[in-house]
Amino acid sequence: MNIGLIPMSAKPYHAGHHALVSMAAGENDLVKVFVSLSDRKRPGEMPLLGSDMRTIWSQYLEPAMPGNVEIVYGGAPVQKVYVELSEAEKSGSTDTYTVYSDPQDTALNYPETNRLKYFPGIYENGQVLFAAEENPGRFTRGEGTPNVSGTKMRAAISAGDFATFQQGMPAGVDARGVFDILRPKTVAEAMLRAFIRRSL
Repeated sequence: MNIGLIPMSAKPYHAGHHALVSMAAGENDLVKVFVSLSDRKRPGEMPLLGSDMRTIWSQYLEPAMPGNVEIVYGGAPVQKVYVELSEAEKSGSTDTYTVYSDPQDTALNYPETNRLKYFPGIYENGQVLFAAEENPGRFTRGEGTPNVSGTKMRAAISAGDFATFQQGMPAGVDARGVFDILRPKTVAEAMLRAFIRRSL
């Protein structure tokens, strides 16, 4: 069996993420998408809550997933990939695993030393592949995948800019429904949004 593995924070999920999922779904029998549900809080930025993202996944994103995609919630997504591959190593799996992420994240998160430490047998046997190493251009933002980033999407949410947010969302997903869940809901959040808008 060919199994695709995709780790993502996805705060928020956007067209770039969906392009990876669609590619993986077309190339594998099963795709596991590992999704973080922790809150995203950064100084000077509007927070994105994991509970809101869980609602969005349930209501808007799960229905948009190809039929062979399984969503795995919680924990650190990259660590979950390591756990999956380590368990495959221990079980003597004969499956082939392909990890999908952009070239920079692949190099940062999956160095050769870690591959040889955590899943050496299946890696050296050619059962673990890294899609961005096979064809970097295909997984480079703006080249092989849509030119959209989480940073731009979060800025659009903070600024109340639905038009920009909608442009970055995958076709077939209710962008308005997602936007309405993520936009600021309190006076404090609205004040932060106004501050960020002035800073852009």
